[in-house]
Amino acid sequence: MIGISLLRCFFHVSILFVALTLPSITAAAQDKADLTKLTAQLKDRDANVRRSAIEEISKIEAPEAIDLLIVALEDQDQNVRADAALALGQTGNPKTAEPLIKLLKSKQPRDRRSAAVALGMLGGDRSREALIIALESPLNEDRESAVAALGNMGDAKAFDAVLRMLRDTHTFVRSSATVALGRLGDKRAVDPLIVALADPDPAVRTGAALSLGELGDKKAIAPLEKLLQTEKNENVRQQIEIALKQLRDSSQ
Repeated sequence: MIGISLLRCFFHVSILFVALTLPSITAAAQDKADLTKLTAQLKDRDANVRRSAIEEISKIEAPEAIDLLIVALEDQDQNVRADAALALGQTGNPKTAEPLIKLLKSKQPRDRRSAAVALGMLGGDRSREALIIALESPLNEDRESAVAALGNMGDAKAFDAVLRMLRDTHTFVRSSATVALGRLGDKRAVDPLIVALADPDPAVRTGAALSLGELGDKKAIAPLEKLLQTEKNENVRQQIEIALKQLRDSSQ
């Protein structure tokens, strides 16, 4: 009787195991079938078909899907390459860092921007290191993309590199640096951002006010109130008022 009971118990456990694993096996088989179809679509002459394929591939959690997206970084169409880069950034898989870093060195500006955005999404040491190197680019748009990506990454180790960009000669780079410093969340940025409130460009002053509000240090209240008395740019004024409300509310 004991043997029969054990046999029945084993039978029920086996049935339960099959019931639990069958959905995952079925899903894996479906993913494989989908990838076979999508692989063919990635070779279609129509770039829109290839872009649609990338969108579908990005929904599949399988190593083969990542491999296909990496191959798509070599597509002849820049929109396809951009879609593939962003999809890879969203995977969070460290394996994608090196292909994206290679794209960051492309001769095409759109490729470099897409790669920077993707690396900012991906994060990790290799992504951070590559973006910091990109800050040395002689091209304004590359430095701007890199500093924005470092801010989006939120990596505290990028603080010093981002801070240096407040002294950049180009307005968009300085503006992106002010916003990036707020996203990094390091209160060592408060004093440099207060200095940036005196920048001749309104976009930089707006970014500085935005980040000062986000960082939440009450020492920024007085400088913001002082600037509000003389600031003529409406966008800057609006951001100062928002920042002051944030700071006053946080002090209550």
